[in-house]
Amino acid sequence: MPELPEVETIRRGLLKRIVGKKIVDLSFDWPKSFQGDKAEVIGQTVEGVERRAKVIQIRLSNDLSLLFHLKMTGQLIHQKLSTVYCPLTTDFAGGHPDHEWHHSQPNKHTRIIFTFDDGSKLFFNDMRKFGWCKVLTAQGVEALNQDYGLEPLDEGFTVFYLLEKAKRLPNRTIKQFLMDQTIAAGMGNIYTDESLFEAKISPLRRVKDIKSLEWPLLIATMKKVLDLGIKYGGTTDSDYVNAEGKKGGMQDYLKVYHKTGQPCVGDCGGVIERIVVGGRGTHFCPICQK
Repeated sequence: MPELPEVETIRRGLLKRIVGKKIVDLSFDWPKSFQGDKAEVIGQTVEGVERRAKVIQIRLSNDLSLLFHLKMTGQLIHQKLSTVYCPLTTDFAGGHPDHEWHHSQPNKHTRIIFTFDDGSKLFFNDMRKFGWCKVLTAQGVEALNQDYGLEPLDEGFTVFYLLEKAKRLPNRTIKQFLMDQTIAAGMGNIYTDESLFEAKISPLRRVKDIKSLEWPLLIATMKKVLDLGIKYGGTTDSDYVNAEGKKGGMQDYLKVYHKTGQPCVGDCGGVIERIVVGGRGTHFCPICQK
């Protein structure tokens, strides 16, 4: 599932391509993929593209919004009209595509097609059908946002904020704590493992055992790895591609995630291990992460 840096990369790609365009047609083949009244969408102009945690919000001119969650296999593909014989040419592909994403659209995994007034199209493809697009009012968007906590890049994501959350969950492991979307919105497996490694904190530690000086360090490392993830266009874990349909670059800078059996990049002499914490594969160095 794309995490905060991957979804932010996709948001920026959409922002450059669809703002100002009017939706003139909409079709879908799976009711759970598109939840809303398409009549409220057709004829509306895209006014902005925003992100909350792992959700993309496309704001429309009638004060409604299209909210997308890509889940495990969702992807968004934009195709523009070429000047040569007017074929559709892919200039954007973000998410976890199937192996046919760069061929003609739609394909067997296409769930929703948006057609714009300039002839370009936005395809929402989803092989496993877990992702969704919802049509929501401003109040509906706000209600959905209430399900999420602060993002680590928010100014309010402070030691005080985390300690208040920690009071309710003292016995939860720090790995599970940080992946809770009501606490650290947008965090997932990759960037949590990397953050804990940078902070030299074991993912098995209980929240109540995190020392006072470790909390600000942990916040700093979370911001660091998320900023790097955004800078390098996300991490390609399996088949994720960024807004240009290319692999992300962050995987070249990961230090523990999917590094099982490799020497720790530090000077501790340890070897990266993979364990399961809260049902999630977890990568860490048992020597330098205490």
